[in-house]
Amino acid sequence: MKLQETLAKVQGHLERLDDPTFDKLDFEWEGIQFHASAEEKPDGSGSVRLNATLGRLYFTVEDAAQRTMAIERVYATNRGIDGAYLINKKGEVLFNSVTLTDKQLTGSQLMGALTLILLESETHLRALRSHLKPLH
Repeated sequence: MKLQETLAKVQGHLERLDDPTFDKLDFEWEGIQFHASAEEKPDGSGSVRLNATLGRLYFTVEDAAQRTMAIERVYATNRGIDGAYLINKKGEVLFNSVTLTDKQLTGSQLMGALTLILLESETHLRALRSHLKPLH
C-alpha cells in the first residue's frame, strides 16, 4: 500500500510539470530549500526568480575560521556573479537569483531553466554552504 501511495504521488508531480499554468515551485536540492517563480512582465518578457536560505554564519566563538571563510566567499562570489548572495542581520546567507527570459516560462520550460541556473550556481552554492552552519 505504501509503494502505491508513493507512485501515485510521483505521478501527480510529473503531471503537474506538464501543466501549462505551473509557474511556482518549492523544492529541496542538496539539503537547501528553494522557492522558484516565473513572472511575466508588461512587455511580454519574463523572469525566473530563485531564492533560498543557505545556512547561517558561525559565531566567532563557534568557529572563527569558517565564519571568515564564508564571509570572504560571499564577497568574492558576488563580485563574479552580480551579487546573488546576501548576509542578513541574523547572520543567514541568502541566495537570490533573477534570470530574464524572452517570455514567461511555465511547466517543463521552467524546470529546464531552473536546472540550468542550478548547474551554473552549483560550484558556488556547494563551496559557500560548506562554510555555513546548517539552519536545522
